[in-house]
Amino acid sequence: MQIDFKQFPTTRYQGSKRKLLPWLYKHFSSLQFSTALDVFGGTASVSYLFKTMGKTVTYNDYLRCNYYIGKALIENDNVFLTTKDVEFLLRKHKTIKYIPFVEDTFKGIYYTDKENAWIDRFLCNWENISNIYPENISEYKKAMAFYAFCQSALKKRPFNLFHRANLYLRLNEVKRKFGNKTSWEGSFETYFKSFATELNGLIFSNKKKHYTLNNRASEINTIKAYDLVYIDPPYIRKEASGSDVDYLKFYHFLEGACDKQKWKTRINYSSKNLSLNDSKSNEWTSPKFNKIAFEDLFKAFKKSTIVISYKEPGIPSKSKMIKILKKFKRRVISIPGKEYSYALNKNNGFHKEYLLIGLDNN
Repeated sequence: MQIDFKQFPTTRYQGSKRKLLPWLYKHFSSLQFSTALDVFGGTASVSYLFKTMGKTVTYNDYLRCNYYIGKALIENDNVFLTTKDVEFLLRKHKTIKYIPFVEDTFKGIYYTDKENAWIDRFLCNWENISNIYPENISEYKKAMAFYAFCQSALKKRPFNLFHRANLYLRLNEVKRKFGNKTSWEGSFETYFKSFATELNGLIFSNKKKHYTLNNRASEINTIKAYDLVYIDPPYIRKEASGSDVDYLKFYHFLEGACDKQKWKTRINYSSKNLSLNDSKSNEWTSPKFNKIAFEDLFKAFKKSTIVISYKEPGIPSKSKMIKILKKFKRRVISIPGKEYSYALNKNNGFHKEYLLIGLDNN
């Protein structure tokens, strides 16, 4: 099967596997499976690969903003954003009450006043798109619209993140050693239209029914059987704290925007970048607890072929990961990939990606 990976969704999401898809495809193709669960779905790059391969796919991510990515790209196979939809989302309506929450709350933090006002208007329109279509259609329209909004918002952010209150990096008139000021200064409306068009071109049906979940890894219902379970967990470097891989802290602005009504009550107003309070501890970002989390996850899906994307050096070490996996699988295959460094942070050094495959057959 020939796959044109250039036609896959573009992304600016930290930790995305898009560049590694040809390598992943080579090894997925050697495995026998019809159904696949992507536990840490993220950008849906791997789920999209599974869908392209003709598999029945279940995408999961505990961030609601990422859930919409899976809903738009994986579960959706015949709903598109029309010109009428885009016009509704982008213009002002007399029948909608616009509340300047982002404009008032995030002034001078991530975007300009004009851009914050645009975000407020868009989110109010986005919430009202449900009134135009039946629920079975509007849920996909909303997911697609939020996908295009997220991509636009990330493109205009230094580092493509919300980890710092650093609008000044855009606005300061200084000689720059990084970043793309031209992209930062592009308009939300232009980017939204572009990503909406791109997304429409990515929607397809492989004649299978797909599912999207919005759960923590430990809360996924294990009653349903999956032939293959793919695990691409947050990566903890040996010298780093868990906060370095906390995706809620990276993308809290997008996560808050998913539910504007509750956003105000979720903000940690003592933080400089107005991040979100998270009432639940995240064992995947804790060097102290992630080993237990891996063991529990492997046990939950011990009847499935388990494929793990893992980096070295990391916590736990690759040898410890293999040891844990062998508690539940008869055979573990370790496949090394090529070394690479993060595009946005060369100081992180080089890492080596591995695939660890847990099998029960001889």
